[in-house]
Amino acid sequence: MRRKSARSRAIVDTGLARKGYRFINVDDGWALRRLPDGRIRIRDSMFPSAAVRPSETGSFKPFTDYIHSLGLKAGLYTDIGRNTCAQIWDADSPNLPVGTIAERQVGSFGHAAQDIRTMFADWRFDYVKIDACGVADYTSAAAPVKADQYQAFAPMIVRGNIPASDAGAVEKLYATLGDAVRRWGGDAAVLSICAWGEALSPLWGHRRGNLWRTSPDIEFTWQSMLGNIDSMVDGALYAGPGHWNDPDMLAIGHGDFDAHHLVEARSHFTMWAIMASPLLLGYDLRTAAPALLDIVGNPEVIAIDQDPAGNQGVPYRTGETMVVVRTLAGTGARAAALFNRGNAPVEARVTWQQLGFAPGRRAAVRDVWARRDREDATDTITAKLPAHGAVLLRVRGTPADPNAALLDEMPARMNIAVDGLSPATALPMGQFPARIGSAPDGSPLTANGRRLANGIGLFANSRIEVRSDGQFRRFFATPLVLSGTQPVRFRIYADRTLVKEIAADRSAEARSIEADVEGARVVELVAVGAPGDRGRPAMVGWGDAGFRR
Repeated sequence: MRRKSARSRAIVDTGLARKGYRFINVDDGWALRRLPDGRIRIRDSMFPSAAVRPSETGSFKPFTDYIHSLGLKAGLYTDIGRNTCAQIWDADSPNLPVGTIAERQVGSFGHAAQDIRTMFADWRFDYVKIDACGVADYTSAAAPVKADQYQAFAPMIVRGNIPASDAGAVEKLYATLGDAVRRWGGDAAVLSICAWGEALSPLWGHRRGNLWRTSPDIEFTWQSMLGNIDSMVDGALYAGPGHWNDPDMLAIGHGDFDAHHLVEARSHFTMWAIMASPLLLGYDLRTAAPALLDIVGNPEVIAIDQDPAGNQGVPYRTGETMVVVRTLAGTGARAAALFNRGNAPVEARVTWQQLGFAPGRRAAVRDVWARRDREDATDTITAKLPAHGAVLLRVRGTPADPNAALLDEMPARMNIAVDGLSPATALPMGQFPARIGSAPDGSPLTANGRRLANGIGLFANSRIEVRSDGQFRRFFATPLVLSGTQPVRFRIYADRTLVKEIAADRSAEARSIEADVEGARVVELVAVGAPGDRGRPAMVGWGDAGFRR
């Protein structure tokens, strides 16, 4: 176990463990074969400690005991299908399972309860990453299947094709595994869903796991990183404490993000932090350059990523410039990332309207990469960004209305319980049916010819649950019908009691409404309309929506 121990120990020796990096995760390649009784034999040539306790399978318990002795937690890999990703995508790997076709079926399909019990109850893992290649890539047309190397599996996931995939069946498999994880691992156990944003997984992931991939595997290029950002940056309404959008691991240390590309590495880390992404390192820390350790170990950036309010940042786009604003715990506390996606220098700005601050009032500004305070600012903060550059700021100012809390500022409190769509009418991958500050198609929220700065856009026949926790007296909004010709009924419930209802359509003047929600634990926002074009309901909005204290 010496090599694995040294790698695990490095996270302690570099000081990263003290800064919050807690998990040591083992990816694909650990399983040697599945035995006739369903148990899996560990590849003890890779994990020699597994042979310390002689048995047919070996045991990971010495490995996890060591990880736990360091004050860390341990994670393992499996797949929801019969076979894993490496078996179909990395045919030349020396770490593939061996034996007959049946013995090489080391995925969890048909063995979910048995495998999870072994991983959590016997081997004492704390985390499991569950891939989905086994239900996507072992089609009868796949060359290794045609060559009788693997058993065919009718695909539940057709990559890039939501209507052709069976999202319900995929969710059901993850639900079964999630139930087993909670049973054998307890409430602290972590389930990482790795379906790459397919099969609507970003929309149901919060019901089944703790984090879910929104994108294909990250590659070590700038363009790949941008694609992974785009796969989740509009998904703030689908994440919060205990359930997170996951754009994949950090590519820092590799390719366009190595020690020769510190600007790009810093921007990469900036965007993962502002989006409240899980921070997973995939780099050998024993050989890490100090400059890279300074980036991934910056305590102020980590604190923004781990902010207890759990709000994912909300994006604003202008050409190649992206500004992402995140509401932090504490009155008037914000983080703002100013990010240059392009290849030429730009000047970027974040405004008081985007930050939700009162115009004309001063705000304190902290540059968390420079680790110094900037001069107080009023109304706008600007920064000159090099190509691929980013600035990350922590800002504290005066809220525009101290007695109000906008829905834009509390995405972690919201659950999109029903989005009004079906697999047949779902938006393409990477496009979320409910968004902050715009309609689902990215168009602005408008009322009576005026663009609204705030609000939630989604589809009719939807229901939003807002955890209000008895903290507010009144709910206010301007109901909007953004497409279609039929009226939509907007209903507000306080702890399941209807407290307000209004009909609206595109031809009538939009009207602001208020509802009494005093003492309510949950406020529900329901929009009911007729089917629209292509089977989708009308796009609607809860404009300028929020609560009064």
